[in-house]
Amino acid sequence: MKGARDILAGFESVYVTPRAALVVAVPILAVAWLPGFWAWVTATVWLGTVAFALRRDIRSAVGPDEMEVERTLPIKLSIGVPNPVDLTVRNTSARIARILLRETPPARFEGERRAGLGEGGEGGGRRSEGGRITLGPREERTERMRFVPPARGLFTFGPVAVRSLGPLGLAGRQWDGAGEAEAKVYPDITAVHAYALLARKGTLHEIGVRAARHAGTGTEFESLRDYVDGDDYRDIDWKATARRGAPVVRRFEAERSQAVVLAVDSGRLMTPVVDALSKLDRAINAALLLAYLATRYGDNVGLLVFGRDIQAFVPPRKGHRQFLTILEALYSVEGRVEEPDYAGALRYLSARVRRRSLVVLFTELVGTEPSRRLLGVLGGMARRHLPLVVTQRDREMERSATEVPETESDVYRSSIAGDLLQDKAAAVRLLSAGGSLVLDVAPEVLSVAAVNRYLEVKAQGRL
Repeated sequence: MKGARDILAGFESVYVTPRAALVVAVPILAVAWLPGFWAWVTATVWLGTVAFALRRDIRSAVGPDEMEVERTLPIKLSIGVPNPVDLTVRNTSARIARILLRETPPARFEGERRAGLGEGGEGGGRRSEGGRITLGPREERTERMRFVPPARGLFTFGPVAVRSLGPLGLAGRQWDGAGEAEAKVYPDITAVHAYALLARKGTLHEIGVRAARHAGTGTEFESLRDYVDGDDYRDIDWKATARRGAPVVRRFEAERSQAVVLAVDSGRLMTPVVDALSKLDRAINAALLLAYLATRYGDNVGLLVFGRDIQAFVPPRKGHRQFLTILEALYSVEGRVEEPDYAGALRYLSARVRRRSLVVLFTELVGTEPSRRLLGVLGGMARRHLPLVVTQRDREMERSATEVPETESDVYRSSIAGDLLQDKAAAVRLLSAGGSLVLDVAPEVLSVAAVNRYLEVKAQGRL
């Protein structure tokens, strides 16, 4: 029995290419036109020759004991964006290696599974059509692949499939290279890195972030500049004006050391998926970018995640370590098909955050009754804190409400969509009239829009 298993295992490690099937099939079809005896003789000789070539190809292929494959994953993967995954292959033999690599990402990860078809790699070796990598003796090569995770959480990459071909390309050997590896998918950290890079270069306008400075009380002095028409006379620096002999005004920037609390609704209205990401995930991405920016500005930043119950709470603090704490808290947030308890969540927040804060509430508004409940809660909170309600527009619903219906079902769908949009518009008006700031934008620009509104609030000295 053991010998039989060894034989079967040996066959499992053998790989025959489609080229080998063509080499066998095409001549055999031609043999059919020969007389009977010669047809059998020719076919037998040809099959024997092919079998010998296959055996030589298999024996000439570099085996698993002569090949090393390593996978390198980022410590933190970002949701919804391409993440680099490097496969490094080393030929430790004295022969030429012709290999194919196939990654096994977690289910629903988007990206090309075959190495050698994407960005290319580093090191020795060369690639041929179809992603085949050719390595000389003792050579190595790193192939970069990219995968887009559909959700946050812990995932597992499967083994890397390796196929080593012989010089004729007819057959070879196959085995599993790099083993399983766990990968943690976080909110979009790449957006934070991009923001930090553009901020250092002074080119934040490239992603739509506007510089917001405001001269007035409640802000910090930055510099002096010449007076221009429209400047407030209260901002004139009279000592500097006397020294220069011309009007000079003080220039201010947003005050530091304020408090910001990011409140994320994880209830049922945040679970729908829009363009491959749920509304909750887009809200989390925006909250993460805001957390990074606010900590860089020296603000105290906190986090509240809630549905029917409190999922997570991080008290407001300063510094990069606080940003990392918020990142870990957002990593594990799960959407739940339940109604959010606004009153309970914001009571919880008010009891723990006494200092006046900008409370950025990421939620969704459907229907006037839920928004009236939210308005009642925010109305009481506005005496101490400044609420900013952030919601996401539904492009599909807007399209349904405005397109010309062709069928009876289209008429019904358009009517429902129109009613829902009217209810949301009414809810936004109610919240604005009640003293809350409201931001209702398309999902794809949510992060940048939230950053701009935060900067405006700081620049205007609203806190």
